[in-house]
Amino acid sequence: MPRHHQVVKRSINDAVMTSNCVAAGTGIQGSASDQLNSPRGIFVDVNLDLYVTDCGNSRVQLFQTGESNGITVAGETSLHLTITLRCPSGIVLDAEKYLFIVDSGNHRIVGSGVNGFGCLVGCYGVGPQSNQLSSPFSFSFDHFGNMYVADQGNSRIQKFNYPKKYCANTLSVLQNTYSSSLAKNNQIYYRECNKQNLYYESIQVKVKETGFYTFRSSGTIDSYGSIYKNKFNPLDSSENLLKTDDDSSPVDQFKLDIRLDVDTIYVMVVTTSDSKQIGEFSIAALGKNKLILERLSTPINIQLRYSSKLTEDNPTYYRDCQVPQCHYETSQIHVNTTGLYVLWSESNINAYGYIYQNDFNPLKPSENLLLSHDGECNDGQFKLIIDLDNNTRYILVVTTRNPKTTGNFSIFISGPNNISASPFRIGLTLDDILQNELQPNTVLNSQSFSIKLSAGLTIIMFIAGLINSVLSFITFQMKVTESGYYTFRSSGDTDGYGSIYKNKFNPLNPSENLLKTEDDNGSDVQFKLDINLNVGMTYILVVTTFDSKETGEFSIIVFGKNKVILERLSTPVNVQLKYSSKLTDDSPTYYRDCQVPQCHYETSQIHVNTTGLYVLWSENNIDAYGYIYQNDFNPLKPSENLLLSHDGECNDGQFKLIIDLEINTRYILVVTTQYPKIIGNFTIFISGSNNISLSPFNPKQSTCVIGDPCNFFIKGIGLTLDDILRNELQPNTVLNNQSFSIKLGAGLTIIMFVAGLINSILSFITFQNKDSQQVGCGMYLLASSITSLLAISIFIVKFWFVVLTHINVSPNLSVLRGGCVSIEPILKLFLYLDGWLNACVAVERAILIFKGVKFDKKKSKSIAQRTILILPFCILGTLIHELVYRKLFVYETAPDTTDTNKTNENTIKRYVSCITRYSPSVQDYDTTILFLHLIGPFIVNLFSALFIIFGGAHQRSMARTNQSFKEHVQEQFREHKQLIISPIVLLILSIPRLIISLLPGCLKTSENLWLYLGAYFISFAPSMLIFLIFVFPSELYMKAFKQSFNHIQRRTPP
Repeated sequence: MPRHHQVVKRSINDAVMTSNCVAAGTGIQGSASDQLNSPRGIFVDVNLDLYVTDCGNSRVQLFQTGESNGITVAGETSLHLTITLRCPSGIVLDAEKYLFIVDSGNHRIVGSGVNGFGCLVGCYGVGPQSNQLSSPFSFSFDHFGNMYVADQGNSRIQKFNYPKKYCANTLSVLQNTYSSSLAKNNQIYYRECNKQNLYYESIQVKVKETGFYTFRSSGTIDSYGSIYKNKFNPLDSSENLLKTDDDSSPVDQFKLDIRLDVDTIYVMVVTTSDSKQIGEFSIAALGKNKLILERLSTPINIQLRYSSKLTEDNPTYYRDCQVPQCHYETSQIHVNTTGLYVLWSESNINAYGYIYQNDFNPLKPSENLLLSHDGECNDGQFKLIIDLDNNTRYILVVTTRNPKTTGNFSIFISGPNNISASPFRIGLTLDDILQNELQPNTVLNSQSFSIKLSAGLTIIMFIAGLINSVLSFITFQMKVTESGYYTFRSSGDTDGYGSIYKNKFNPLNPSENLLKTEDDNGSDVQFKLDINLNVGMTYILVVTTFDSKETGEFSIIVFGKNKVILERLSTPVNVQLKYSSKLTDDSPTYYRDCQVPQCHYETSQIHVNTTGLYVLWSENNIDAYGYIYQNDFNPLKPSENLLLSHDGECNDGQFKLIIDLEINTRYILVVTTQYPKIIGNFTIFISGSNNISLSPFNPKQSTCVIGDPCNFFIKGIGLTLDDILRNELQPNTVLNNQSFSIKLGAGLTIIMFVAGLINSILSFITFQNKDSQQVGCGMYLLASSITSLLAISIFIVKFWFVVLTHINVSPNLSVLRGGCVSIEPILKLFLYLDGWLNACVAVERAILIFKGVKFDKKKSKSIAQRTILILPFCILGTLIHELVYRKLFVYETAPDTTDTNKTNENTIKRYVSCITRYSPSVQDYDTTILFLHLIGPFIVNLFSALFIIFGGAHQRSMARTNQSFKEHVQEQFREHKQLIISPIVLLILSIPRLIISLLPGCLKTSENLWLYLGAYFISFAPSMLIFLIFVFPSELYMKAFKQSFNHIQRRTPP
C-alpha cells in the first residue's frame, strides 16, 4: 500500500476478509526503522521474513517474523554500504539467499553475490536498446533462470538469460577515499557561461578491474561532480564528458554511478554548484576492485607576468582569415620543464590568444596553430591550457576581437616551473641583416668591408639584371631554398608593375592564383613586393607595365633569407599553324551555351604531335567564340566534354585559349559567334611546342529528336500517331490548306467512324435480344459491341486531337496536357478489352463442347457478368504506367532577332508533342504488355477453335463409329471453319499496330506516309467487324438479329 506507507497481510483461508494485519510500516511516511515511504515491492522467504523495497527511502528493509523494526540490507542507510539505490520497486530472494532488486530510478537490475552487489541488467544507462532499461517496475524468473523485466518506460517486457556466473565477481564495497579542499588558490573554470568562476580540483581515476563503481561526496561545500574520459578541458566542459552529478541525493552532495574500464584513464572533476565556494570535501569510492585516485590540478602558481600594449604601430593581419586589420603582438615562449601550463590575459581589449609551434605566418594564420581561445565564457579574456615541451619553440600571438583596437594587456602563465617570453620577429628583412653592421653618421668609405662588398655586389647584380632583362621575357618561375619573407624590387626605364602567382599564371584570368600584386609603396614608378614564400612551392613573377604596349628595359633585385632561383617562363610567340575559314548560311547552327539560338558554328579536330602548352587565338570581324572539347562534341549538349572556352572578353572580341594538350587524345575546336545568324571570315592561330594540325570534324546528331537544342526529347521505340503526322502537319494553317494526305486521312476517319457506328448498332440490336443472352457468349458480344463503338469514337477523337494541337496550339495547355495523358491509354483500354471479350467468347464455346449437356447456362451468365466487370480494371492496371510517364512536351523557338520587320512575339513559335519518357526497364515492360494484349486473344481464340473442332470430332467419333476420326475432324472443320478464320483475320488486322509499335520513333514517316498511316488505320478494323465476324456466320445470332430488327420495325410507326 504505497500511499499508506504500509505492508499489510491477510489470510487466504478466512471465509470473510474483513480486516488487515499490518506486516510493516506505521502508516506514517518516514525513514525510521519501523517506517516506510511509498513501498513498491515485497518478497516473503521460507522463514516468513519480509523484504520490502522502500522506494521513497531508496533502500531495502528486512522485517523478520514478529518484528516491527526493519533492518536495511541494501541502500544508503545500511550498516555496511554496499550499493546505492534509487527508488527500488521489486525484489526476489533466491534459494541461496542472494537478493535481486529492481533499481527503478537507476534503470537497472542489481543482484548480490558472494562478494557483494553488482549490476546484472541495464548496466549501460537509460535507453531503448536491448541492453538498456527505462524505469523498470517489476521482474520475475522462470524455472530455467531466465529473467523477465517489466520495462515500464519503454512499454515492453524484456527477457534476459541469467547465468549465475554474472554474480560471481560482482563487488561493490568501499575501495578508496580521497579528501581535499577547494581554496582560493585553486584553478577556476566556467562550467557554463552562466556558471562562472568555479573553483575546481581534477582527480585522475584508474581502475584495476572493469565494472560498475560509485563515487559519493561529503563535506562542507555544495559539491558538484563530473567524470571525463582521457582528459578534462576547462575551456569546454562538455568535451569528453561521461557523466555529471545526477542530483539523486537529498543532501547537497553528488553521487556518480558509472561503469569504468581497465586500461582507461578517467578524470573526476570536483567543483561547486555556486561560484567561488570554498571548503573541504571527501570522496568515497565503491566498486568491484581497488582503484587509484591521484590529484591532477595544482594550485595556481604564477611563473610569469608579462605586460605590454597594442598600439597603432603594431603590425596587423587578417585574424582567422575573417577579421582584417587586427593589431597583434608575437612572443616566443621558453619552456624549462615539460608539463601542463595555463596562460590567461587581463585587459580591457577583448583579447584573443593563439599558440603556434615552430613558426607563425600572418598570411596563413591556421598553419602550425596548436590552440586558441577567443575569451568566450571568460569576460572577453583568453585562457589557454596546454602541454608544453622543452626544446620546442612556441609562439604566443595576442590580438583583438575587433579591427584596429589598441590598448594595454597583461599575460599570466602558471605551470610546474619557470617560464619566460621574448619578442618574436617574423622573417628577416634587409634592415634586420644590416642594422648591427652599419655605423651611423659614417660615410660609405669608412664602413666595414662587408657593407662595401655588398654595395659592390648590388651594382654587379643590377648590371647583370639589366642585360638579362633585354634578353628575357615577362614571366619568371621562382623557387626558394628556405621558407621566409622576401622582397622583390624593380628598376628600369619602364613604369613597372609586378605580380606574384602560386603554381601558374593564366593571362585570361589575372586574378586566378594571385598572391600579391604591386603594393605601390615606392615613391617612384617601380614596384616593390614583400611576400612570404615557402620552400617546395612554385611561384610565378609577372612583370608588365601600367600602360599598354610599353617597351623598355627593367631589372629585378631580390632580398631575403636565402637564395632564390629565377627562371624565365614566357617565350616569344611561335606560330605553328594558321588556319582560315568562313561561317556561311550553310554552316550548321546550334543553341550556344543553351542561351543563344541559331548560332552558326564550325568544328575541327586538333591533332597534337607533342604534349605541351598551346595557345589558340582568333582574328576576325565576327566576334568569335572558341570552345575546346575532349573526345566528342554534341551540339545538343554544349556543356558535355567541354574543357575550355573564351568569349573574347578583354581581347577585342577575339577568343584566346591557353591549354595543355596531350598526344593520343582527340580534341575538338568549335568556332562560333556571339550573336545568332552571324556569318563571316575568321582565322585561327596556334602556337606551341611543336607542329599541330586541324582537320574537319562532323559531330554525330541523332534524328530521333523532338524540340530544339538544349530543350529536346530523344525518341525511343514505338511509332505513335503524333510521330506519323508531326512532319506532315503545317503549324498555324487551316485544314483546307493542309496537304492532301492530311485531308484524306481526316475523311477516312469519318468513314471509319460511320462504319464502326453501324457495326455497333447492328451488333447491339442482335445481342440485346434475350435469346442471345441465354449464355455468357451473348453477354460478352453485347459488351463487345459497346466497347467497339467506344474504341472507334476515341480513335476519331485521338486523330483530331493530334491534328488540332499541331496546326493550332492556342488551346489552353491544361486541356492539351489532359488529352495527352488520357486519350491514348483510354483508346488502348477499349481496343484491348474488345480483343479479350472476343477471346472470352471462344473460351466459353470450348467449354460448351467440353461439358455438353452438363453445361450450366446460369453459371455461364454469372461468370460473364463478373468477367465483364473485372476485365476493364485488369487491363487498366497493365496500362497504369502510361498515365505516369506520358507528358506534354512544349517548346518554343527563340525570337528571330535578324528579322527587323517582325516583333519578337511574331517570330516566336510554340510547339507541343505528346511523349513518353520510359526507362529501359519500363520500356521492356511496355513491349511485353503490347504482345500480351495483341497476341494473347489470338492464341486463346485459336486454341479454343482447335479444341472445339477436335473435341467435337472426338465426341462424334464415339457416337458414330462408322466414320473415322479424321473424317469427323474434316466435317467439324467445315462446320466451324469460321472459328479458325475469325481469329486469324483479327490477328492479321492487329499485326500492323504491333509492327508500328516496335518501330523506332525517329523513323522518317514523311517519305512513306501512307504505309504507316494506313497500317495505323487498319489496326482499328476489328472494332468495325464484330457483326461480320460473329453474327453473320451464325444462324442463331442471325435469327436473333432478324427477330430484333422485325420487332423494331413493328414498333416504328409508318
